Amino acid sequence: MTNGAQVDVWWATLTSADIALAGCLTAAESRRLEGLGAGAAAGRFLVGSALLRIAAADRRGCKAGEVELTRTCPDCGEPHGRPVVAGGPHLSLSHAGVLVVVAAADVPVGVDLERVEDGADPGERRRRDRWVVDEAVLKAGDEGALVALEAPLPGYTGALAVVAPAPPTVRHRRANEPLARLRREG
Repeated sequence: MTNGAQVDVWWATLTSADIALAGCLTAAESRRLEGLGAGAAAGRFLVGSALLRIAAADRRGCKAGEVELTRTCPDCGEPHGRPVVAGGPHLSLSHAGVLVVVAAADVPVGVDLERVEDGADPGERRRRDRWVVDEAVLKAGDEGALVALEAPLPGYTGALAVVAPAPPTVRHRRANEPLARLRREG
């Protein structure tokens, strides 16, 4: 395990969803997108797929269109598993409501996000907070350092888990310009 891991946490909203982003998808991702229809789920999938490539490209120092991403499920071989880029970085994706978040690091990482309704009772808030922590740890694949994430919009709770002995340095990034650039590159 690495001490002092740096994690980039990328945020985007559904306002970034644009069919031009579909140019970066693999054939399997395109089929999955088509199966989702035209609603918010399709927008979250499209923005999330693009954001995964942007986060990986930023860590690798290349263009997002050069990132080869796979999602092969280790259990069944279908393309709905954890997003993986050969040679790294480690990636994790979550979305809820209008927000999409991707975490990228050189060590295993997990991120989770949940919508919390305004006026939710404290017990419900604690349950959602615990859920995002459990999900983030599950996605990271091991116990490690935990960080509560403050979403850029109110009404969300999030958590980041990093397989490292100490809390990571977290850099929050907005994806507006990188997503616009990826749309232009097609």
